[in-house]
Amino acid sequence: MKFNKQLTALAFLTLIATSGTVPAIATQAQTPAEQLCRLRAGIKPVCTVLVTAPIGVAIRSGPSSSYPKIGNIPYQHDVNVRVTKSSREWVKLTDRPGWIHSRYLEMAGD
Repeated sequence: MKFNKQLTALAFLTLIATSGTVPAIATQAQTPAEQLCRLRAGIKPVCTVLVTAPIGVAIRSGPSSSYPKIGNIPYQHDVNVRVTKSSREWVKLTDRPGWIHSRYLEMAGD
């Protein structure tokens, strides 16, 4: 088998040069909340989600079920949420205080 040294070197350099352009978020494990909003590097951590739980979803005062319930969002309602690195499975409401669990949501639209 015969190798073209110049072509092999060019391919190797191209691989090295492009490997630095892979978004950091794509190389790390994403949290469920980040997956919900399909976050990519350079994109604001805010998205619109739809409540998929038939009984609605509880709004909590913090990112855990141990925080007090402060409200509810009904089934099929959409809300804007913000994803934070520390929340893992919880997303913060953007238009009012409170957190909701990502398990009961799906991304609205595209």
